[in-house]
Amino acid sequence: MVMNEKNFDFSWRLLSWEKSMNNLYRVQKRLFKSVCVADFRKALQIQKLILNSNSARLLAIREVTQISATRKIPGIDGKTFLSFTDRFELNEFVKYNFINWEFNKLRKISLISKNGTIKKFNIPTISDRVWQTLVKFAIQPANEVNLHPRNYGFRNGFTIHHLQKLVFLNLSKESFGVQKRVLLLETILVFNISRSKFFLEKIIAPRGIKLGIFRSFVCGVSPSFNGYGDFENTLDLTSLYANVILNGVEKIHSSIRFGYSNLFFLKPFDNEINIINKLNMFFDNIGIECNIKNVQIFSTSEGFNFLDWRFKIDNEGNCFSTPSFENYQLFLKRIKYIINNSNYGSVIKATKLYPIIKDWRTYHKFSRMTSSRFSLFFVQKRAFKIFNKESKQDKYSTKKLLKKCFSISKFSTFDTMSSKFNSLPYYGHVTFWIDFLTFNKKISNLNYSIKFSNEYVCIFCGTTIFDNII
Repeated sequence: MVMNEKNFDFSWRLLSWEKSMNNLYRVQKRLFKSVCVADFRKALQIQKLILNSNSARLLAIREVTQISATRKIPGIDGKTFLSFTDRFELNEFVKYNFINWEFNKLRKISLISKNGTIKKFNIPTISDRVWQTLVKFAIQPANEVNLHPRNYGFRNGFTIHHLQKLVFLNLSKESFGVQKRVLLLETILVFNISRSKFFLEKIIAPRGIKLGIFRSFVCGVSPSFNGYGDFENTLDLTSLYANVILNGVEKIHSSIRFGYSNLFFLKPFDNEINIINKLNMFFDNIGIECNIKNVQIFSTSEGFNFLDWRFKIDNEGNCFSTPSFENYQLFLKRIKYIINNSNYGSVIKATKLYPIIKDWRTYHKFSRMTSSRFSLFFVQKRAFKIFNKESKQDKYSTKKLLKKCFSISKFSTFDTMSSKFNSLPYYGHVTFWIDFLTFNKKISNLNYSIKFSNEYVCIFCGTTIFDNII
């Protein structure tokens, strides 16, 4: 029986995406546990299971062709849309060729980011993007195990506010933050194909996938971090590559890393020159070229800028943050351009202002916004004058529009931040049977002095969970 276009359409809509996500979630969680207990043979088997999974392939096709913000940007083949028949044909093509994938050439484009700078991106074809998404499903949980917990950049499950909370903890009164200094620097990764052996040995993936990754490097893909908040990662896999290569920088000294940006906390007797020398020695040992740029040293009492925040310690010894001057000026420039634009009416201006103001307030919801300029009182007053000039608006309707745009969000504390990661496969309480380490012959060379019988224990915090069925 030959299926026609209508049958393809009907079967595509009947697929249970929720069931497919649950299947992938369960297998990814099992993969994460296997790597945690150093059972790499089982981990490679689970990775091959994900790569052969029909649910994972269809989810990858759905993410690339229907969900991703870059789905309408064509690659070198010029395709921006796939019909239902094309999606199933692509599913069959990926099914038989994922283990020996031939990467196509990349299309280079230039896009203007939010801050006005021009950035260049390499856009692969739709089929290459589907393969990369499928590979990401298989190798991301396995390689997340080895990443340092103080790496908060371009990782699922960690928000920018978790990094802000960690900065507050390191500079709090209990940690003697007044006595500390801060070293800011950027480690720009310069990747060369001839030195890709270190990366291919370090990453946990089947041999066929490593071959496909090497072929993508030959075509122009390189490990890098795209600009935060400027544009969605066209290649989500490249940020994982860069995190795997730069993993271990956080062990040199007490620090936090977000992408290329590194924040080191220095005690009174710490020498910043020794830290920079250790960084250079670290990159020389792994054989990767990396440029250290924008080296700056600040005192915590004077304050410093990091990721659009201004961190400072007040007279009482408590650390707080406010929006940085550059971030505040850029935000005002964006909303003033909309308010003073005569091409839009007041209703359209209100709809354009709402997401910008909401994103800015959400980003700084844990910052100290008690200053009068951060309340946006004068901007709101200017918007009221312009909106009220329209014949269709009166002062009551104008106030109603402004109330929607400039809705005040109260200052939040980190106690209200949720620490649960229920929707993620490799965070939160990951439980397993401790005696698995003792009775598993494949990893019997591991010596553990403490044995827990008939108990399930969380890998991270050590919490015992009785009568728990995994």
